[in-house]
Amino acid sequence: MPPHHPVFGHVFVLARVMAGLPTDAHAHYLPDTLRRTYPTMGPIFFLDAWPFITLTLVVASPATLAQITTEHVLPKFPAIRDFLYPLSNGKDIVGMDGPEWKYWRSVFNPGFSANHLMKLVPEIVKETTVFCEILQEHAAKQDIFRMKSLTDNLAMDVIGRVVLDSNLNCQRKSNYMVNALRRQMRWMAFGSEGNPVQQLHPLRPFVHRFNTYQMDRYISPEVDARFEMHKIAKEITETSSSDTRRKSVIDLALLAYLKGNPNTSSSKGMDPVFKEIAMNQMKLFLFSGHDTTSSTVCYVLYLVSIHPLILSRVRTEHDNVLGPNPSLAAARISEDPYLLNQLHYTNAIIKESMRLFPAASTTRRGESGFKIVDPRNGLRYPADPSTLIWLVSHACQHDPAFWPRADEFLPERWMAREGEQLFPQYGAWRPFELGPRACIGKELSMIELKIVLCLVARSFELSRAYKELDAEEDRKKRTPRNGRVREVNGERAYQVGKGEPSGFLPCKIKAV
Repeated sequence: MPPHHPVFGHVFVLARVMAGLPTDAHAHYLPDTLRRTYPTMGPIFFLDAWPFITLTLVVASPATLAQITTEHVLPKFPAIRDFLYPLSNGKDIVGMDGPEWKYWRSVFNPGFSANHLMKLVPEIVKETTVFCEILQEHAAKQDIFRMKSLTDNLAMDVIGRVVLDSNLNCQRKSNYMVNALRRQMRWMAFGSEGNPVQQLHPLRPFVHRFNTYQMDRYISPEVDARFEMHKIAKEITETSSSDTRRKSVIDLALLAYLKGNPNTSSSKGMDPVFKEIAMNQMKLFLFSGHDTTSSTVCYVLYLVSIHPLILSRVRTEHDNVLGPNPSLAAARISEDPYLLNQLHYTNAIIKESMRLFPAASTTRRGESGFKIVDPRNGLRYPADPSTLIWLVSHACQHDPAFWPRADEFLPERWMAREGEQLFPQYGAWRPFELGPRACIGKELSMIELKIVLCLVARSFELSRAYKELDAEEDRKKRTPRNGRVREVNGERAYQVGKGEPSGFLPCKIKAV
């Protein structure tokens, strides 16, 4: 544990550490910065910053994280339900626990299975092709643009295809449902900062209701239409054994639900409980799937752009697997999606990008009598129901105790054989978390990231434009939003907000 004051706890320690970080740096830099400041502290420790935050137990080692996520699965911390309430009204598989969570997770699992997602690869390729067309337009203009703005729209269009089989087309034009979702996201972040004045803003409930109305106005007809396709029990039996090509997540969720409820019929209509949860979950998939994957796309493209030898090697792999003509790659992948499984170095780049820049961490709530044991020394850390347990994948994935050359971008570690120095330690890579409550969208994210890298790596060269961004701020004599400090551990593209690169990754791009 960091040095503890008998009255002020860790408040002064945290203030000193945070003074060395940009003011907009993502919160998950804090535990890793503490580890670097106090190297003998270890990967599990309490943070006492009351009354600013509740007592927090930071957990950041494979062995201790496993005790929470696989050996004894702790429930989500209640604050996550409050955070997501504007989207899901408290009814979603992130905030659920126990049998309720287990049932609804099983309903939505089929739509995110690897085998099923392979059938949707042509649709993901279509959206990625639009993304490449937009990159080509920026290459022609030679302008500076924010990559995260483009990847947000790409990821949203992909999620729309996979979840609703809907062409949101927000890469090319405005979509009222997407706009409502993004407005809701801004107000969610507004309320998660702990400022009671912001949380009690008089317009807040009205904004939530209007945005919810706009989202439901789009999603509700989609769910109703699919119910009409699957409502008769005889049709359920026939459809369940037929080809599921091009079926969206909501299609397969509805099939799973109706198979488990054979008495549902056209005369009774759709179960309102299913419809409410399905609609809320669709909104949550759109929110979480687009934001995290969007940030990871940015970091994958950014990291290969600043490591030319790695870029050269992945281009060679794409030549060998997809053919030497980059313009035919999209058609090749659409015709044979399983070619993606042959892209081992591409996969290594993506996993290493996620190691350095995981999109999120997670929190759990303790239980009476529950203790987390540090296997290094046998110390037992009590985690009662009032304790916020912070599972920090970023700190775990940057700890040299688990990762040789932890701060280096080394895709080769994912090609190493067991017994070699770089071979990853089991349980130390956790961008999607592990255990039964791991991210349901892991397979979709990996497929989308592979497709993007396949279609971009040989056709474009990206260059970062942070110097131009910083010069513009200095020219305007404006205090940067991130204060005087503009790097974290020497990295200008540090993570902010929900895990995206600072400044939304300003860059230029050149067609190859």
